[in-house]
Amino acid sequence: MRYSKYITTFSAIGDFLIFNLLFIFSFCYLKHFEYGCIHRNALLFYIYINLSWGVTLSIFQPYSIERETSKKEIFYVYLKSVIFFLPLFLLFFQIISFNYYPRSQVKYLFPIFLIVLLTWRYSVYFVFILYRRAGYNFRNVIIVGNNETGNELKEYFIKNPWAGYHFKGFFTFNNSNKKDVKGTYQDIEAFIINNKIDEIYLVSSDLSDDVYKIINKVIGKHSVKIRFVPALGHFSFMSVKLIKLDSIHVLKIQESPLMFWYNRLIKRLFDFLFSFLIILIILSWLIPLVALINIITGNKGNIFFIQLRTGVNNKPFKLIKFRSMYKNAESDTKQVTKNDIRITTFGKFLRKTSIDEIPQFINVFKGQMSVVGPRPHMLNHTDEYKNMVKKFMIRHSIKPGITGYSQVRGLRGEIKRIRDLKNRIKYDLYYVENWTFNLDMKIILLTILKLLKGDTSAY
Repeated sequence: MRYSKYITTFSAIGDFLIFNLLFIFSFCYLKHFEYGCIHRNALLFYIYINLSWGVTLSIFQPYSIERETSKKEIFYVYLKSVIFFLPLFLLFFQIISFNYYPRSQVKYLFPIFLIVLLTWRYSVYFVFILYRRAGYNFRNVIIVGNNETGNELKEYFIKNPWAGYHFKGFFTFNNSNKKDVKGTYQDIEAFIINNKIDEIYLVSSDLSDDVYKIINKVIGKHSVKIRFVPALGHFSFMSVKLIKLDSIHVLKIQESPLMFWYNRLIKRLFDFLFSFLIILIILSWLIPLVALINIITGNKGNIFFIQLRTGVNNKPFKLIKFRSMYKNAESDTKQVTKNDIRITTFGKFLRKTSIDEIPQFINVFKGQMSVVGPRPHMLNHTDEYKNMVKKFMIRHSIKPGITGYSQVRGLRGEIKRIRDLKNRIKYDLYYVENWTFNLDMKIILLTILKLLKGDTSAY
């Protein structure tokens, strides 16, 4: 069953209950029931703040949340709403003489209001995620067109049950024996009726002119939503914005956030300070300790392994790691595999705990790497992979990282299949396109959690 039409009402009622309970309770508590909770000025105040909160919600529309809305978007829309409401709240005291809150208490009231509000909204958010995972509150969807983009969209629907989409099939220009193709464009209307389809996704690069006439006819007779998937081709790694020039809709291609100098400056300042602290607090004693253990275990020679890797703008740099393998002729050409005989006994511990990666903070300090970014490949692998995966070289438009979005999504270690590489590139390009300082902090936190739990792909 599907109850999306009730979610907005349910959420709004919860918000207004929290809003009124918090503000009325705080009034009664702070005034110690001196006047009672209900009197003429108090009632006037309650009416005013409810109208002001209603205006605030109508402006920021926190209830126009789609299934794809992220937790971050929910946070920001409520943060903006509470900040906007604050001056409206204070304005009442400038108009009417009313001793409501001590000013010293207001600074506590609004943060508490935001925290309680977000706790409620996130509770609703996660309840519906669980509800959708159980197979409820779903949307039946079909994809008109069958190409690479359409198949990626299908994979999203299938692999993200929390979003509540049930993929029902593809429709193409001609009859096809391909998997999940349910018919041609002429069969769409009958399929919608028999399968209660809610949304139609149009993959633009695979459509003929006739399909638009059919879709127009369908939406005129049935309550379905249309979703248009533009074919961005080589620009698909960039963010886009829909703008309107008179009556013409235009997709505006926008640059990656790290193309702007001020974002690069923020990232570089963090990298410099963070790497300096790691070098000072950890590497200062870890390097002598690793050297001592190498002597005890009989692994003589340089404790560092230095290798050319592909850096920003495809420029090679010397990556620094603790040596974990015996010297061998394949170290610059062959990936490490599970139970690799080249790895020393102590090296297994270094690699399993990722301690071998810590010297890369020297690379970060020197400005060759970032704490977070796409992992750098060996030079011969870069030459190989760029011919295997489209848009592979876009990941080199920013500095490589010690950890990255691909790694915290479980895509670490040996690349066994072309699918592994494609998935890594997908997440790397997402990072390039959607970088924020908060995303870096999230990746660092997830990396630490993975290290504490242990990573089975680290060998």
